[in-house]
Amino acid sequence: MHSSNAEKINEIMEKFRRNRINKKKTGEIPRSELNLLKVIKMNSIEDQGATMSSLSDHLEISKSAVSQMVNHLEDEGYIERLFTKNDRRLVYVRLTVEGEQYMAQRYQKFLQSMTEIFNRMGEKDTEELLRLLEKLYDIVNDKD
Repeated sequence: MHSSNAEKINEIMEKFRRNRINKKKTGEIPRSELNLLKVIKMNSIEDQGATMSSLSDHLEISKSAVSQMVNHLEDEGYIERLFTKNDRRLVYVRLTVEGEQYMAQRYQKFLQSMTEIFNRMGEKDTEELLRLLEKLYDIVNDKD
């Protein structure tokens, strides 16, 4: 029984993934670059930004892959590189004002989308979904 439930969850998650891929809008940045922007935002040290190494570690991709994405996002004006005076090899990356605005807009769209979904689900089902997601999180993280 548990195995078939795991298969059902996998099927549903695959449907979400395929649906997300098919709904990509013109002008949106690729998901991998959006993830990079999120990691930069979450891991920036004050106004300094995040190091290329920490980005590579968090995303679990090569430094050259991070560098390629950084190049593109820098060309688009979403991020900037900062070099340290003492060690030019140490590079920090941070969001520009435009990058911050883009992330804020994406977050607002996310909230709007989730609000519409929860309205369609109804209050009772939404509360149950949230309760179950919290329980899942606790189990995955060995909490009781």
